[in-house]
Amino acid sequence: MFQIYNTLTGKRENFKSIKPKKVGMYVCGPTVYDYGHVGHARTYLTFDLLNRFLSSLGYKVNYIQNITDVGHLVGDAETGTDKIKKKAQETGESIGDIVRHYTEAHLEDLKSLNILEPSNLPKASEHIKEIVSFIQDLISRGFAYVTEEGNVYFSVNKKPDYGKLSHRGLAEILTGTRVEPAKDKRLPADFALWKSAPSGATEFVWDSPWGKGFPGWHIECSVMSQKYLGDTFDIHGSAVEHVFPHHENEIAQSEAKTGQLLANYWVHSGMLTLNGRKMSKSLGNTVRVPDALKDYSSNEIRLAFYQTPYRQPFDYTRESMTQGVALRSKLFNAYMGAATEGDEERFKEIIDALSDDLDTHRALDLWSELSNTLSREQFEKLFNIFGLRFIAIEENPQAKKLADEREEARAKKDFLTSDNRRGEIEQLGYEVKDSDSESHYIPR
Repeated sequence: MFQIYNTLTGKRENFKSIKPKKVGMYVCGPTVYDYGHVGHARTYLTFDLLNRFLSSLGYKVNYIQNITDVGHLVGDAETGTDKIKKKAQETGESIGDIVRHYTEAHLEDLKSLNILEPSNLPKASEHIKEIVSFIQDLISRGFAYVTEEGNVYFSVNKKPDYGKLSHRGLAEILTGTRVEPAKDKRLPADFALWKSAPSGATEFVWDSPWGKGFPGWHIECSVMSQKYLGDTFDIHGSAVEHVFPHHENEIAQSEAKTGQLLANYWVHSGMLTLNGRKMSKSLGNTVRVPDALKDYSSNEIRLAFYQTPYRQPFDYTRESMTQGVALRSKLFNAYMGAATEGDEERFKEIIDALSDDLDTHRALDLWSELSNTLSREQFEKLFNIFGLRFIAIEENPQAKKLADEREEARAKKDFLTSDNRRGEIEQLGYEVKDSDSESHYIPR
């Protein structure tokens, strides 16, 4: 039985989907105003693993990941400048160009890390009609109010269980409010559903019953999750920093509208730090995915990250990443010599570890320990679950040609040519290991 930790209840629970062997999963995607970094990648790798593992258990996963292209203000504030508009002002590019460029960069990051593309990647700007309708419903139900400035806010004190995801009461939330509240709100914790457009704004603003404006950051996820997954779906996830306020606000507005639970399981990945310090764009210490891939392969990044269970913080250091390199080498070496028959009981131990709240640390330890008892087929099943790509040198014509030339040079004791070919093969993503009798070319 697969168990997953539910942030909402604060405990591990047996997973049971709403529909037999079908899973609806929504994961908050990027705000496309800048390049992503390996901290974001850790979140998407977590849910890629969950997606792949559920699929291996026979579930058909409908995985929705949104693209936030409007409404996310700088500093997650209720007043000020939209992150994307700010980027456009700084670069002189149009908002549309900014959105397209960073959306493409996000998709390239997913592809380069062998992350399966979600079933759907809806954009907030393409769902304005549904957003306006959703807000109108909340107003009619008495959960939202319109101000003279043309803003619409959700009234949190109308939702008695507000704070249930972050396990805080309203009084505690009000005391801990750090961002400067908008002047036209009734309560500092009330949050924006619709923001009035600044005077003269023409791009990425829309007509509404309350005047020209744009949606708040939180409302888009409620609207798109409902549209693609229904009033209640199985899994909602993202990074732990989204528990409050983003996910808390999603719950409040969605459940106020439908009277139903938004999601049955709330799953959050832990924070990523860089040498013990928080990684963030504001601190200027981010590592982009393409930069990480200059030092480590996607296989090594995945194995390094997965050696820490998804809910725990992961510290991106040379030491932690080198562990991924070593494990990749060991597992791929073992796969190349694996037999056709494997021990089903030992293989099941690894799957059981993953069934225990995706305990990747234990699963990888077991896989490493038991690698000589597994068959090639069992290895390949685990490669698929962990998203590892094993591309044998025979599948890479360019690398295979260089390997053949190298073997010929070695036979002739032409060590200069052999060393040159070795370097070229390594540049193509292979680790070269020589013995007296033969050479092994292990994909990185």
